[in-house]
Amino acid sequence: MFVLLPLVSLIVLYGIFYQRGSCWRSSVLSAAIVWGFLLTGITEILSLGKLLVFFWLVGVWILINIVLIYIYFQLVKKKKPIANQKTTLNLSPFSILLLCGVAFIIASVSLVALIAPPNNWDSMSYHMARIVHWIQNHSVAYYPTNYTAQLFLSPWSEFAIMHLQILSGGDRLANLVQCFSMAGSILGVSLIAKQIGADLHGQVFSAVVCATIPMGILQGSSTQNDYVVSFWLVCFVYYVLLTLNQSKNKTNLFKISASLGLAILTKTTAYIYAFPFLFCFFILNIKNLGWKIWKIAVTMGFVVLIINIGFYTRNLDLFHSPLATNPKLTNLDYTNDVFSLPILISNIIRNISLHIGIPSWKHTFLSSVRDVIEGDIRILHTVLGVDINDPRTTWVGFSLPTSLTLLHEDRAANFIHLLLIVLAIIFCLSWKRLRRQKYLVVYGALVVSAFLLFCLLLKWTPYNSRLHLPLFVLFSPFVGVVLSNLPQNKLVNSIAVILILSSLPWLFFNQSRPLISLLSTLKDGRIENIFNTSRTNQYFNNRVELREPYIGATNFLKSQKCFKVGLSIRADDWEYPFWILLENDKTQEIHIEHINVKNISSVKSKEYPYKDFIPCAIISIEPQNNQDKTSEEIVTQQGTYIKEWSAKPVSVFMAR
Repeated sequence: MFVLLPLVSLIVLYGIFYQRGSCWRSSVLSAAIVWGFLLTGITEILSLGKLLVFFWLVGVWILINIVLIYIYFQLVKKKKPIANQKTTLNLSPFSILLLCGVAFIIASVSLVALIAPPNNWDSMSYHMARIVHWIQNHSVAYYPTNYTAQLFLSPWSEFAIMHLQILSGGDRLANLVQCFSMAGSILGVSLIAKQIGADLHGQVFSAVVCATIPMGILQGSSTQNDYVVSFWLVCFVYYVLLTLNQSKNKTNLFKISASLGLAILTKTTAYIYAFPFLFCFFILNIKNLGWKIWKIAVTMGFVVLIINIGFYTRNLDLFHSPLATNPKLTNLDYTNDVFSLPILISNIIRNISLHIGIPSWKHTFLSSVRDVIEGDIRILHTVLGVDINDPRTTWVGFSLPTSLTLLHEDRAANFIHLLLIVLAIIFCLSWKRLRRQKYLVVYGALVVSAFLLFCLLLKWTPYNSRLHLPLFVLFSPFVGVVLSNLPQNKLVNSIAVILILSSLPWLFFNQSRPLISLLSTLKDGRIENIFNTSRTNQYFNNRVELREPYIGATNFLKSQKCFKVGLSIRADDWEYPFWILLENDKTQEIHIEHINVKNISSVKSKEYPYKDFIPCAIISIEPQNNQDKTSEEIVTQQGTYIKEWSAKPVSVFMAR
């Protein structure tokens, strides 16, 4: 019941903006921006006093709702009839059919998001793990951890999940943050399409393009953050275009600044993807305002800083940099170490190649095609004189996606959408009528620039395809406008239908959270899917081999009445399932902390309350390839712990 309080705030904010004369789609984006701003402020302020607890969250959200409802009714009293946009849209029957297809996709993803638990690898190791530490600590302050990604990576998406988790008492709503972001992005894309010249049909087509992105469908039911940052970038780009197209006002400037700040607070790739649009915004404003542009720059910088000040301060304190860019301190190095034209070309080719793949790669002929393409890419690198696996520009060795990864949220390819983007660029450059639409051409150039900047700055990894999601989302209105301008209406309509139908494999056969099992694996006479697989088992869908050791370790701790547990694990080990399995015993309050931390966050171990933490047991995870006899004891500052239970790779050590 109390978990509805933030939703009530969002709805009332929508009403406020709608009452002020905004169209309903724009009102949704405006409400979301202000809501995100409020959630950030609540989190940071309560965190300072270690007040991130159920009672305080309920009280603050109730207070905010009272204030917002008062503002709403004041606007209703003072409102005069406004000749706003038409309340009815003259949609053709076919456009309505396409929107029904979009609604079906969103509804299906929402169903998966509600039923399936979080089970993405990154979610298990840091997204969800950092949230339970915050809830335990009543604060988002940094703590000692063996995986520093839990600390220095941008946290807004997890802020939102944390509010839902505290107010609902569990993680059943955790996936909805990405799911709502997906729906909001589709809505925002239609508005961007309108700003760059799309008619009603073009706006619908843009929404279809966005809704059917394979990576987006898979991520929409997860607790990753690529769709969340996509949504904030969509808001940012829309209000930039709206401001350039219409009169400038302080309200739009705040929305631009706040959405940019929220995007940055969600994921670091926002700096890259937003830069071309921000640069264009200032260039065009300098033309009109001259040196008065400094006022806009200062205002935007102030709002962005206010949103990120808590995060920047925590990083500055521990990692000596607001963005924690020193790889020696974070143990993660995402940026290229060398820059040259051949290396840029290499990264462009390798990043595009991540989307050359369809789920039927496993068939003999298509598998051969895949091998030929990969071989040609390697030959091309030889011609360029660039090592395809150069560690200065590569995180993991190069390979094209396989049939086993194309239905997974970490490596899915957007092949059809890539083809549409290439065709749209070709049509836009070759057709005089489209070249004359300056906003369309400039918009397309800015999105291409964002992709080139990504390739210039960041190392290649086989997981970059998920980082490309904001690019495909931002390309959707461009594709929608270009293709909707083609004279062959039947062809364009056929493409839209094909996009919706082609999205079904990713909709039904999500490898992590399947509505229908792709392999039709029978177990006890049932097809395994999210409906007939226990929630506990679904946490381990991506690492089935960990299920029994994790359950066995936590059951042993319960039998020993031990709920004060230390973690001796490595970076990127799965931590979150231990919390879930131990919390199943609702009669006990658990306390889990990392021990024997060797990285920079170890300084937090000397602070209260971590220095006083004495676990009754320690859970240790061994490397999977470890063939050596493991240690029979662990020595900590708090004492010596003896191995009492083990099932590779998990061992439990009890206090002597």
